[in-house]
Amino acid sequence: MIALLHCKISELLTNRSPEVLLTFSTLLLLLLGLLDLVTGDFSLIIFYLLPVSLVAWFVSKRSGIWFCVFSAAIRLIVDEGPESFTFDHSMIHYWNDLIEFIFLLMMSLLFSALKSNLDNAKELASRDHLTGALNRRSFFDLAEHEINRSRRYGFPFTVGYIDLDDFKEVNDRLGHRAGDELLSMVVSTIRCNIRSTDILARFGGDEFVILLPETSGDVARLFLNKLHEHLNDAMRINNWPVSFSVGAITYLQAPATVDEAIH
Repeated sequence: MIALLHCKISELLTNRSPEVLLTFSTLLLLLLGLLDLVTGDFSLIIFYLLPVSLVAWFVSKRSGIWFCVFSAAIRLIVDEGPESFTFDHSMIHYWNDLIEFIFLLMMSLLFSALKSNLDNAKELASRDHLTGALNRRSFFDLAEHEINRSRRYGFPFTVGYIDLDDFKEVNDRLGHRAGDELLSMVVSTIRCNIRSTDILARFGGDEFVILLPETSGDVARLFLNKLHEHLNDAMRINNWPVSFSVGAITYLQAPATVDEAIH
């Protein structure tokens, strides 16, 4: 139950724009300042961690640091306000304010570091370690989203399949290092010619798949023919005895599953 709630909250906040998150966190911070003013001597510093952590996690590290400063400023204003007659405005009091600021700052930096490490881990898990192209699992996740979008709006899409011919000969004659370099060159060449919305993945040792959203058959044919030429040029420049078999299918109506599309 708790894990499900966490996933729902995370999904809800992840889909929100930074502006919305900053506005919500600012209002929450102002509300905490008001409660701080009303409650007097009761410390609410732990609750200030909520807007700070939200911004540090879902917006940016820099925004999290600024929210720490904002929180410290609100705490100081509340402590110096006309309603705060019971506070002892001594060096100990200001020392406590400093410690609270450092606490928020450390937690903000910690949340930012954890988010960065998590994003890096997800990125590494979603990509082929050699070429940097998406792996099979990530392709299926993104392709499923694209197929659902195609089904909803009636857009065509094309799936292109690229297979390297005689790739084994490169490994046998020139070694696996040359083979790795060749595969990286293939991905680099494809990336230089596809759109940012196109999805490229490495499916096997020498097999690559490209999903072209909102692409009809005629447009896909022109694009893949040009891409085929660029790939052959890259092989000739490097004297690699490799050619390419390229096939494609255009769906005017979305298939039921990604498996069906790939099959």
